[in-house]
Amino acid sequence: MKSFNNSIIPLDPIFYNFNSKKIVQWNKVHFDNLDFKAIAAFCALGYMLDDDTYSENIKVCKPSREYTINTQNQISSEREVWKWHYSPQDKSFKVILDEFIELFEGFVSKNTLNKSILLPISGGLDSRTLMAAVKDRQDVVLGSYEFEKGIKEIKYGRMVSKEFNLPFFSKKIPVGYLWNNLEKIGSVNNCFSDFLHPRQFVMSNDWKGLGDSLLLGHWGDVLFDSHSKLEKLSYDKQICLLKTKILKPSGIELAETLWNSWGLEGSFQAYINDRLDFLYKNINIDHPSARIRAFKSQYWAPRWTSSNLSYFKSMGEIILPYYSDNMCKYICNVPEYYLSNRKIQIEYIKKRSSQLAKISWQKFHPLNLYNYERFNKIYYYPIRASKKMIRMLEKYLYKTPNTISRNWENQFLGKKNDLKLNTFLLTENKFNKIVSPQISKDYIIKFNKNPLKYSHSISMLITLAVFFNSFSD
Repeated sequence: MKSFNNSIIPLDPIFYNFNSKKIVQWNKVHFDNLDFKAIAAFCALGYMLDDDTYSENIKVCKPSREYTINTQNQISSEREVWKWHYSPQDKSFKVILDEFIELFEGFVSKNTLNKSILLPISGGLDSRTLMAAVKDRQDVVLGSYEFEKGIKEIKYGRMVSKEFNLPFFSKKIPVGYLWNNLEKIGSVNNCFSDFLHPRQFVMSNDWKGLGDSLLLGHWGDVLFDSHSKLEKLSYDKQICLLKTKILKPSGIELAETLWNSWGLEGSFQAYINDRLDFLYKNINIDHPSARIRAFKSQYWAPRWTSSNLSYFKSMGEIILPYYSDNMCKYICNVPEYYLSNRKIQIEYIKKRSSQLAKISWQKFHPLNLYNYERFNKIYYYPIRASKKMIRMLEKYLYKTPNTISRNWENQFLGKKNDLKLNTFLLTENKFNKIVSPQISKDYIIKFNKNPLKYSHSISMLITLAVFFNSFSD
């Protein structure tokens, strides 16, 4: 007999056969074993929910569980070893910050010992906390990327590299770059999440070999933020808010369409509401913000974030300080008012590196960590108003955004992309046996009328097409 503990936020899914309880490798799915309800939920969310897969017979081991495996490689028992909770400790902010520093820097130091580092750097806080932790090292390479005709994101990484005299690599992502790589991309994450919205894949060849390991800040923004406006929300309002955050309107619509076309009983809306209500009720936390954070960490991070981290894994070893079990346990003891407005991360950066803190914070550009609070002051209103006016003018003149900020704008908009989209979804293949070509036609028309709303449903149809055409029998 042997056993293993699944992490609080698992990075790699461990699959087992629901009937035999055997641990198995993910493989092609037979059409007669498809879990149509799970696939419908997948379309609404953009990731698989809970322990779902494409197959009724195959499930994913759950987080924070100890599994005992017998000599036949079967799960003989499982038990929950840890639960998300909210147990704020009566400590000063200084003590809380010092504990974070010890935990965070200790993890980075231990896991990067004798390894050169590739650090993807942006204008946000998560990557900047990592930079603060390794600022005195010379074995660090920085990397940034942005879309052609997109928001100028590379400049933030270049400013950091210049300040610390570190090598810097950047790349501009070309329009429609995914069309020739869809099957390859799908094979990396097994089509377990919507892979058309993330951008990581484009860097997989360019960044290979730039460091022994990639140091990544994923999930820091979820763990280290709190929303005071949520404190007085009733349970009903909490679950309503949660659904608006994780369910995509056009995804729900597509899921309902597929649900009806497959002849499933009841309605999709009732099905997904029941599942989400059940999962949320089982999180025994009173504070709304902490409860929603726990839900996201238990059900969103392992099936969405982890799935898309597979593209970074294809480049080499990845190191994730905010994913560690100890970091998750730490955050459960931090009072929510210390987490509001990213206080801990901001003060950490300021404490460790004033020059890093003085570099513009993208969210509040051109302000930095010392003066970003001026952003909402009346004397900064003219700059905010001018930015908004430019965006509105672009929308009026060009009908679609002139400045690309999201992957679907890069991948789906324009005549060439439209041709690729129609060809890919409407060519006769295995996908069309599961999803009627008429459904795809209808959603392409909807997308052309309202790209912002229907980009998600188009992305999900493409993801399903890649899966059914390449990874099913």
